[in-house]
Amino acid sequence: MEQPEEEFNARMIEALQTAEVMSIFFVRVGRSLIIDLRSDDATGPAAMLDDIVSTPEARLHSFRRLRPGLPLPDRLTLAPWTNAVRDFTRHGLLDALLERCRSEGGESLYAEAAKAFRQLEILEQRYLRDLVRGVGMTTIWQRSDP
Repeated sequence: MEQPEEEFNARMIEALQTAEVMSIFFVRVGRSLIIDLRSDDATGPAAMLDDIVSTPEARLHSFRRLRPGLPLPDRLTLAPWTNAVRDFTRHGLLDALLERCRSEGGESLYAEAAKAFRQLEILEQRYLRDLVRGVGMTTIWQRSDP
C-alpha cells in the first residue's frame, strides 16, 4: 500500500496530466499557480500566478479578471501544496506540469509556466530569509540579562 504522501503525489501528477484548468495553491508563499489550457481564436492557453483566494468560488470567479476573453471554466481542479516550493520539483511534479504545458501549448506555454514557477521559488527564498531575520515578527518574550 502506498504511503499517503506518495498517493497524494501520484494523484497530483494525474491531475497535472489531465486537468484543463488547474489552480495549485502554494500555501507557504500565499500564491496560486494557475494553468489554463483553454483557448479560442483570440486567447491562447496560459500559466499565471495569482494570490491565494479564500474559497473555490472566489477562484472560479477570478477567471473573469484573469482570462476575460474566455467564459468561466466548466471544471476547475484545485490542489493545495503545503510543502516547500522546492519539494514540488523534487517529487517530479514540476516536470509533469512543464511536460503537459509543452504538449498542450508549445514552447511559449512551457516558458510561461517555468517563469511563473521560478517566481514561486524566489518568493519562497524571500519568505525564508525574512523568517530567519525576523522580518514582520514581534518579540513576545525577551531574556533579561542578570
